[in-house]
Amino acid sequence: MLDTAVPVKTASGRSEIADRRHALGARQRMLLIAINGEQTVREIRERFGSLGDVDMLLAELATADLIDVAGTPAAPAATVSGRAAATQSGASEPESPIAQARQFINDSVVAHLGLRAFLFTLKIERCYSKDALLDLLPEYRRVLGKAVTPAEVTALSQRAELLIARI
Repeated sequence: MLDTAVPVKTASGRSEIADRRHALGARQRMLLIAINGEQTVREIRERFGSLGDVDMLLAELATADLIDVAGTPAAPAATVSGRAAATQSGASEPESPIAQARQFINDSVVAHLGLRAFLFTLKIERCYSKDALLDLLPEYRRVLGKAVTPAEVTALSQRAELLIARI
């Protein structure tokens, strides 16, 4: 797999996060949740190296049609938002405001906590309403506080609150 390839979730992959139809292992599921269409294979390997053979896990997800790994260079992909990258890879459905809020919360926690964010990301998956996301905010702040400064917690929390307010 090319280091510069940028994996994105397919429609089946996004559905799998909520439906759990493929009975993925914990390592595959964690990797699927973390894939956001903005990180290269190299970055994913570095971040999730403790999972073992990341290339094998990515290949399994691709074989199951849960992700698409296009060999696009990292620079153009980094200039495109995750949603636009997903749209370019064949997913044509626009993200709803609740999906955007959930994705931001998930991405920010995974970016700062890595593997330690796994249990929290499972909670995010179960948030299907504005109230559920609002109820999750105190824990979001607490979890982020383990990895970033109070000022960063405030900034990320405010961004999450703005996204939730749009729902």
